[in-house]
Amino acid sequence: MINDRALALRRLSFEGYRGPLLAGAVLAALVALPDGKLHSWFQGFPVFLVMAAVPLLLIAVVVVGATVTTRSSRPRRPGTSVLLGVALGCAAILLGLSVPGGDVGLIGFGASMLLLLPFAWLMWQAWVSARNGRNPSGRWRWAVGPLLVAVTVLTATQVDLAEVRFGLARPALTDWAEHAVATGAAGPEWVAGYRVTGTELVDGGVKFAIGGSGLFAPHGYAYFPAGTPSRASGYSPLGDGWYAWEGPDHF
Repeated sequence: MINDRALALRRLSFEGYRGPLLAGAVLAALVALPDGKLHSWFQGFPVFLVMAAVPLLLIAVVVVGATVTTRSSRPRRPGTSVLLGVALGCAAILLGLSVPGGDVGLIGFGASMLLLLPFAWLMWQAWVSARNGRNPSGRWRWAVGPLLVAVTVLTATQVDLAEVRFGLARPALTDWAEHAVATGAAGPEWVAGYRVTGTELVDGGVKFAIGGSGLFAPHGYAYFPAGTPSRASGYSPLGDGWYAWEGPDHF
């Protein structure tokens, strides 16, 4: 059993796992620190990538074309690192959409992964080690990436992920909110998977923002067990005393 675990851990250091491990660490940092500098950086990075997409594609095509020496040369199948990278990018986008107002940092990270991976994969075709190495087995590899992206697009457009996540977290959030109202204490910072910030005890209830939510304005939830608050503007009822709210724009 110990040897099997050691072998599994050692496999993570293989070439196909290093990139996904690094990407996974970045994703974990973005989730844990929604107000950090790394999170802010990824909010604008996809815009730069979109502007640079055409030049990057031309460079990749030229480099790959210059290295093809025979007509029979074909692109190698996507390897483990590419497929895991696509999965992490899709997961980051869906996780970002599960926050009220959207977590632009997570969405930006996921979009960056999905935009950069095709270029990185094309450039990898030009490496001598890639051409001399073993082609990953399984034609199914060609379908995994497009399938993951298609499922992500379908889920993002057909499902309100923020509503689904809130529905799953509602019991724990209600317990926390009722305790906060009863005791006047509004901790801790993490509740039911949400980073709770800017907590206020107002109108007989509790109001808080979600860390990382929104780009130009904060978003969050409020719990008013006695009913609609006196300042009802900006609140959207969610039922059972819960409301979603959006703050004023920063600009």
